[in-house]
Amino acid sequence: MEQTASKAEAQDLREKMEALKQDFADAAKTAKDRAIQGTTDWVKTNPFAAIGIAAGAGCAIGLLVGLLIGRKL
Repeated sequence: MEQTASKAEAQDLREKMEALKQDFADAAKTAKDRAIQGTTDWVKTNPFAAIGIAAGAGCAIGLLVGLLIGRKL
C-alpha cells in the first residue's frame, strides 16, 4: 500500500516539476526576447556608440588574446 502511495506521490512531483520547468522556460524566453528587443532599439537610436563599444570590445579581446599567445611562446 505504501509503495503505491509513494509511486503516486512521485508521479505528482514529476508533473509539478515539469510544470515548473515549462514556466521557467517561458520566463527565460520572454526575458531573452525583451533583452534582444531592448538592445536592438538602443543600437538603432545610438549607432555610433554601438560601433564604438563593439570596436573597443574587439580591441580589448584581441589585446588579451595576443598577450596570452605571446606569453606562451
